[in-house]
Amino acid sequence: MIPFHALYPPMMQPEPLVWMINPSSLDEEGKILAVLKILRGLRMTAMDLMLHSISQRPSMATWREGFFRSKALAQFLNVLGTDERASEQLHVNLRPLAIAMVVDEVDAEMEAAKHIFHMSSKDVTPELLLSFNLDTLLTEPLQETTPLLRRILLSAMQTVRAVKENKHQNVET
Repeated sequence: MIPFHALYPPMMQPEPLVWMINPSSLDEEGKILAVLKILRGLRMTAMDLMLHSISQRPSMATWREGFFRSKALAQFLNVLGTDERASEQLHVNLRPLAIAMVVDEVDAEMEAAKHIFHMSSKDVTPELLLSFNLDTLLTEPLQETTPLLRRILLSAMQTVRAVKENKHQNVET
């Protein structure tokens, strides 16, 4: 029989089981490094562990629920956002998803605002024309019904050039 250590060169041998060490003797950094050494010995990465632990596998249900119940995803994305390389990848990979989400939200807002735009010729009366108020009939209801669309349109109007040139106009009005 071939001894275990002969199967692997010294640098490829799995790390000893670190959990045999008293964890109270390690600080947080030491614990993390110990876990990473175990993963390296198992030929796994931290990402392999994370992806597996939040997978749809029934055996991972507890870990998955804990991950999504906590603020871990937001914290993970925030950490990635602080790294220049990761931030670039986030923008490239999340942009199509973000656009689709915004489009879906604006579609829903516009669907909810249909009643604001609906008017038949019977509704146009002399009284309506005399008392017509754009703010009351359109602006205020649309501010409440389409906040995302409004923000997008205001942002589009508030370009650097517009800020410099439009000294007397306010995009809000």
